[in-house]
Amino acid sequence: MSRLLRERAERRRARETWLEGPDTGIPIPSANGAGGLRIAVGYPNRYALGMSNVGFQAVHRFFHLLPDTVSERFFLPDRAEMDEYRRTGLSLRTLESGSPVRSFDVVAFSITFEPDLVHLVEMLQLAGIPALAADRTARDPLVIAGGPVTFLNPEPLAPFVDAFGVGEAEALLPALTGVLQAETREQRLRGLAGESGFYVPATHEVEYAPDGQVLRRRVHGGHPVVRARMGKDARFPPPATYILTRDTEMSDKFLVEVSRGCPTLCRFCWAGYNYLPKRSFEVERLLALARAARPHTDRIGLVSTAVGAHREIVPLVSDLRDQGFRVSVSSIRFEDVRDEFARPLAESGERTVAIAPEVGTDRLRKAIHKRVTNDEILDKTGTLLEAGVENLKLYLMVGLPGETGADVEAIVPLVGRIRDLVRAKRRGGRTIASVNPFIPKPGTPFQWRPMAPLPVLNSRIRYLQRELGALSGVEAHCKSPRMERLQALLALGDRRLAPVILALAEGRGLNRSLKDAGLSLDAYLYRQRELDEELPWGFMDTGMKDSLLKDQLAKADRLVA
Repeated sequence: MSRLLRERAERRRARETWLEGPDTGIPIPSANGAGGLRIAVGYPNRYALGMSNVGFQAVHRFFHLLPDTVSERFFLPDRAEMDEYRRTGLSLRTLESGSPVRSFDVVAFSITFEPDLVHLVEMLQLAGIPALAADRTARDPLVIAGGPVTFLNPEPLAPFVDAFGVGEAEALLPALTGVLQAETREQRLRGLAGESGFYVPATHEVEYAPDGQVLRRRVHGGHPVVRARMGKDARFPPPATYILTRDTEMSDKFLVEVSRGCPTLCRFCWAGYNYLPKRSFEVERLLALARAARPHTDRIGLVSTAVGAHREIVPLVSDLRDQGFRVSVSSIRFEDVRDEFARPLAESGERTVAIAPEVGTDRLRKAIHKRVTNDEILDKTGTLLEAGVENLKLYLMVGLPGETGADVEAIVPLVGRIRDLVRAKRRGGRTIASVNPFIPKPGTPFQWRPMAPLPVLNSRIRYLQRELGALSGVEAHCKSPRMERLQALLALGDRRLAPVILALAEGRGLNRSLKDAGLSLDAYLYRQRELDEELPWGFMDTGMKDSLLKDQLAKADRLVA
């Protein structure tokens, strides 16, 4: 290992603190270890992002606690490290011992965001592991992957991964541990193919029609329908920051997941439909974790799709405030905004809260199943400001099904009225508007709808950038629709994207890569999918019936007709 890479790794490890406290880990299987198994746990992005991910940390901790098992982490190198790897010709190394990733028995990735699929392939190549699963031999590690992306649509990554864990890690990991105790790579792969909640792409053969639609899927030795393995209650421990470090996006903030799922079921949101039923982790468990972290930090972040929907959120936040924590939340649903929740949050020292109006009109908001009006948004905004919140971050979208120019234009006066409230109640307060293009996601009612054409999105984003930017006291942050096309492509794609992903991992552009593969964005992003066509991810079963999704889509269509 070169001096630069060694010093970087040593510096990162020196700044890490393993938190001690109550045993909140997933119950360890009773089998006698995993036969000296060596597992490299990878996050397909930079260290700062990976160590901010509580799911990744929980998976590493689980493997770390297994008897007779070595678990080490690895990440996408930053620019200086990547240059060093290329200069020296070294293969990708782990953080703990500097061992080659390819020397481990199992390489396990945790994937949260679609663009990281490209990084995963880049990391395999840097590790010296054949990127395509079909090219691996008995001497290569078993490459497995899990995380939210993998149980929405694993197909774009199917040619590169030996096996996917489909569902929630807490339910999957004990079963995975049992299978991995087999002696050979082939035996482990065969065991996973027969295990509930796991998908081995080599057992599925897919044929496509000339227009790119799925023609047929043949299954050889695996599950024709892959059912997600879910922890249907909150008995599993909450994922949290088990290794605290300043070198993260949130610098020494202790993060803990307080609940899972969301009762709103917005029609564009995959988390609401795929994490049912909604579960709240026990307050005493959360507080025990917080007490263990308190000697090391006074900052805590509560993570959830719907933090305020936790059944005991008020006593939880009040207790954390009394412990001396500055408490932040990922975002607050308007339905959950009330003084007894907002006040202890602000009293803890938190000054900025994120809320999601999403759109500018009640009509379109109702169509996406967001059950709050503009008047109620302003009323709830006032409640937050009266409680002591000073700054508001607003999440907004453009390009939703049924959206008109009038819906987009209505965003500006709504943001302006929120800005006026901030100015009136909190001198010096900030209003930050974050605008994102709508991306259809598998497992939602809008999975059959196309993404809005690029010229339309560009026009609407430019309009909002100009008009919101002209509002004094408003910061407008608008994502580029052109850049978001990759996320949409990987969310809605299939196995035919393998050469495109390989080309992207080698640094080639998206348009050129698609053209060389004989593919087009139109077929993936900009066409209306038929309700009876077989979708690339149609064999995945997360527990949500297609009939319910179609019913929700029909309701949305009627509301914007």
